[in-house]
Amino acid sequence: MRTVFVTAMKTNENKMKKIVQLVLIVSVLSACTISSHEKITFQTVSSENLETTIPASGQSTLSHLALNEKDLEVRKAAVEKLTLQSSLSHVALNDTDPEIRKLAVNKLTLQSTLSHIAINDNNGEVRVAALKKVTLESTLAHVTLNDPDAEIRKFAVSRVSLQSTLSHVAINDKDFGVRIAALKKVTLESTLAHVALNDPEAEIRKLAASMVSLQSTLSHVALNDKNSEVKRSAIQKLTIESTLEHIALNDPDPEIRKLAVKRME
Repeated sequence: MRTVFVTAMKTNENKMKKIVQLVLIVSVLSACTISSHEKITFQTVSSENLETTIPASGQSTLSHLALNEKDLEVRKAAVEKLTLQSSLSHVALNDTDPEIRKLAVNKLTLQSTLSHIAINDNNGEVRVAALKKVTLESTLAHVTLNDPDAEIRKFAVSRVSLQSTLSHVAINDKDFGVRIAALKKVTLESTLAHVALNDPEAEIRKLAASMVSLQSTLSHVALNDKNSEVKRSAIQKLTIESTLEHIALNDPDPEIRKLAVKRME
């Protein structure tokens, strides 16, 4: 009887172990299912947020309208909201309306497109809009030397840093305002001397003389220039005593002779 009782106890103990194992398995599976569901839910929410932040389909529609819509106001509205550089480049290069091209240019960052427009667009305002955003020195130099509009060349001069370009403009540009704008940025002594000796405008020669440091150039200007203001500008920087004496003795203008005397030591 004792043996039968012990056997029954062992059988019940085995059954209990199996039940406990089943409970544990069910708990683990439930936890995995919940975790998987939470993960899926999180991924879905993240995707929805991403679509809200980056509406790629919206930009595609705006691009299509900006490139193909016949109505000017609709194209303009589309360009105002467009951010794709490739589409903005196409509009800036090809739209028939200069106002829309300018609008696209103002949103562009591509230097290659901006350079092309600054050099080639047939509308001055569009060229200037592009020029304001150009950083390539070669493009700025090209516009400074070649744009048909003097005001645009003058604006380009304000952004150029190459002394070779500024020198060429200061010596050769046909427009007074462009030459003087370039001269103010020139540091090459040879260019300053050339302008002081040869520019047809007295005001420009006077400015150049005030910037020159070569005493030989200043002497030549002080002795030979036909304009008294240009001579005065040169004498004020002149230090060669023999030249000052010559001017004090021989210049036809008493005010110039007086200035030369004051400069003598």
